[in-house]
Amino acid sequence: MNRILNILMGSVLVATLAQEASAQWNVARFNSTPNRAYTMFGLDPSLVTTVGYARVLPIMGHNVQLYGDGALAGGKLDTHDFRARLGAQSSIVRWRSVQLVGSATFLTRGTSNTTYDGLNFGADFTGSLGVYRQSWFSAAEFGFDKAIVTHITHSDWYRNNYYADAKDGWYMTGGGTFHYGFAAGVPLGRIEVSARAGWVQTEDFNDLTPPMYGSLGVGFGF
Repeated sequence: MNRILNILMGSVLVATLAQEASAQWNVARFNSTPNRAYTMFGLDPSLVTTVGYARVLPIMGHNVQLYGDGALAGGKLDTHDFRARLGAQSSIVRWRSVQLVGSATFLTRGTSNTTYDGLNFGADFTGSLGVYRQSWFSAAEFGFDKAIVTHITHSDWYRNNYYADAKDGWYMTGGGTFHYGFAAGVPLGRIEVSARAGWVQTEDFNDLTPPMYGSLGVGFGF
């Protein structure tokens, strides 16, 4: 009973602040502006506002975008529901304007509610295949977000009303989510606008509520 309830709570933590795409800017423009400050807002699957910074560096013959950002969930930017990310993104394979882009991201996220306080460490791996040109890009994407380890502290309300013997501590069974959809963007001078939309499912291929994601991002190159 205790194990099932905590697996469920860990899965809810993943869903609360699931993967919103990495700094998915046009890799064809990495040479034009190596620095980017960006912000994103969207449904993923709750309302999430993200602010971050990215820098492109040459690593082993590839232009690699290293990025870090922070996000708060909800229209009121509730600091009890947060996410922080560090990641890297680069073109892996290229044929003319067609490129396969990969990203790897380390995530820290947390939530606090009447049932429990949760802190999770996880990772996301995403691949995007599409056309990347200086004036626009459009790509299909597929990724997996895994909650590697989650710490749960149950509330007194939960113990009094549901399960008095609930155990606090670290759990390795938080679950994960698949996300797949499309991304596109266009530059407006040094500003780049990108949009994403798609679907998200648990690692057992069950739908979340809502079962889709969508976001709009604006990046400022310098």
